[in-house]
Amino acid sequence: MNKKAIGTNAGIIWNLLNSSEKWDVSQLMEKSGLTEIEVYTAIGWLARENKIEIEERPNNKHYYYLIVDYYF
Repeated sequence: MNKKAIGTNAGIIWNLLNSSEKWDVSQLMEKSGLTEIEVYTAIGWLARENKIEIEERPNNKHYYYLIVDYYF
């Protein structure tokens, strides 16, 4: 996987997160058609750019991802 592919995948994930809903990784995988590693690398890209917020779920085993910056 190269940087261009990761950036493209980050755009796909950002567009899903732009719905103002909280998403978990399995939901993002299902809706985007991306693999787990593709979703996680996209999340990393968005986190590095301060585009998303990562919120721990009450069960402490999973996380929600949501958008914090509406200008990608």
